[in-house]
Amino acid sequence: MVKWLAPRAAFDVIHQCLLTFGHCGWTMDLPHQQRMRDVMGLEIGDGMAGIMKMIVAHARAGRATTEERGTAA
Repeated sequence: MVKWLAPRAAFDVIHQCLLTFGHCGWTMDLPHQQRMRDVMGLEIGDGMAGIMKMIVAHARAGRATTEERGTAA
């Protein structure tokens, strides 16, 4: 769950910072724009949000995924 929640929370916080600083948040003078790109890369690199939510839902429901059962989909 953390692999999905942490980048999402970081994205929301940085987005609020950018909105607070307005146009200045996107300039190279402040690190906000770089942090936003870093977090967006983490979201993509860790796996798509829909896939991560599906994995969490399977874990919470107590169902084994196809890999755990030993069958391929």
